[in-house]
Amino acid sequence: MKTYLRHRIHNVIDIRELIALEYLDFEGKYRAYEETHDFWELCYIVRGHITVFLNDAPTQLDAGQLILLPPNRKHSFLSENGNSNSAFVVCFDSFSQFLLPISSSVFCLNDALCRCMETIIEESAATFHAGENGLLDVTSSPLFGGQQAILSQLEYLLICLARQMSDEKNASIVFFRDENFHANLANVILRFLRKNIYEKLTLDDICKRFNYSKAFLCKTFKVQMGETLIGCLNRLKIEEAKRLLTETDRSVTDIAGSLGFQEVKYFDAVFKKSTGMTPVKYRNKESHYEN
Repeated sequence: MKTYLRHRIHNVIDIRELIALEYLDFEGKYRAYEETHDFWELCYIVRGHITVFLNDAPTQLDAGQLILLPPNRKHSFLSENGNSNSAFVVCFDSFSQFLLPISSSVFCLNDALCRCMETIIEESAATFHAGENGLLDVTSSPLFGGQQAILSQLEYLLICLARQMSDEKNASIVFFRDENFHANLANVILRFLRKNIYEKLTLDDICKRFNYSKAFLCKTFKVQMGETLIGCLNRLKIEEAKRLLTETDRSVTDIAGSLGFQEVKYFDAVFKKSTGMTPVKYRNKESHYEN
């Protein structure tokens, strides 16, 4: 009897979240305001000509061309000369190590990839509409599997761009080694922890935010940072607590609650383990020292 073996699929480019799908119809001269955000933005020129400013450096894109803007990079759009110009923008979240090498480069899409973008635009119009505050809302009667169709087409498009780039350049230079990916991921997690020290974060919350398993995230962070995820989060919270104890007159209970500790006793225990004294003794000691 023939034996069948299961093969686990390895996703090289994995879209975590869709953030925005927007059709931009420019007429006349228009300059969009500069913006910076912590997610990826793909800009495809549907018609006419648009200039993209990336860190104040202008790049002109024509119809059928595409550019992938990396996170935390200042950018804006300019449409001029009275032409009727339009573009389609896709904002998404991903931690794939293969996206950065293809970012900031202009790609001229072939017919197959142009059809891929047209499918994304059509599926987006039939699946989502912009709700309050620009958030994506599913339409009342979306096409079956519309969200998955958008993701699969987008991932396929990005894979094709990565292949194109690797054909043009040395693949060993273009693509990161695994250790670079893990280091970048750990740094992103650290920034997330620092930004959210006032939140009641659990390990499940962190894993859900980054869409990786507990085992993978904990191991990656421990290897790269030399401390556990929760240990780092508590350390950051205690550092902020020390500042609040010495610079404000807020009560220990109030500080503990604002930093996401549900029980003051647990806060006291974590604080004492970190500093060797209770929050009250720490405040008295530092106040006496300053006087």
